[in-house]
Amino acid sequence: MHATHLCRLLRLRRRALPVVLLFLLALPAPPAPPARAAEALAPLSEVVDELKQGGLVIYFRHAATDKSQSDAAADIERCETQRNLSEEGRAQAESIGKAVKALGIPVGKVFSSPFCRCVDTAKLAFGRAEVDDDLFFAVGASKDDVARMTKTLRGMLSAKPDEGTNTVIVSHTANLREAAGIWPKPEGVAIVFRPLGDDRFEAVAKADPDEWSRTAGM
Repeated sequence: MHATHLCRLLRLRRRALPVVLLFLLALPAPPAPPARAAEALAPLSEVVDELKQGGLVIYFRHAATDKSQSDAAADIERCETQRNLSEEGRAQAESIGKAVKALGIPVGKVFSSPFCRCVDTAKLAFGRAEVDDDLFFAVGASKDDVARMTKTLRGMLSAKPDEGTNTVIVSHTANLREAAGIWPKPEGVAIVFRPLGDDRFEAVAKADPDEWSRTAGM
């Protein structure tokens, strides 16, 4: 009797297993981790020496914008339809670029969202911008587009820069929230990452817009 009872239990378990697997597969994917406070990161001054050696990735949220403008009817080919840099933002970007140069921080590749406020931030600060469509503003994008953009950004944050340089990325808030769980505030803020390869990276420092010039003694 004992053996017969055991065989019945085993048959029941085998029949139940596919049902359990189907249930688990139907469960929704876990939500993205809540955004971490960037304030917990080290100040710029603690990573300046490492930045001078190269090997890090600096993610900038675009500089300050004109809040009277809107992206509601944005045409990516026409800057006048977008929310653009304010005069403060343009001065902010130029100041960051001068401070980075004064600090002796080597900049290699400079990637930018196609939005004009990001391209302008990159060009005013570093004199160039390589537009990547996967750095497009993630807010309002479809689920598939967000997944693709997140994968691209994670790859950028984990990729080692060219020898002796740092990589710069200029994009938006939600993109970094999706890729790294960090909400970059205010406009013009930078989060410094140490790339670890294989889609891995760690956030090591945060720099407010005016922190670059203060650190450079300007």
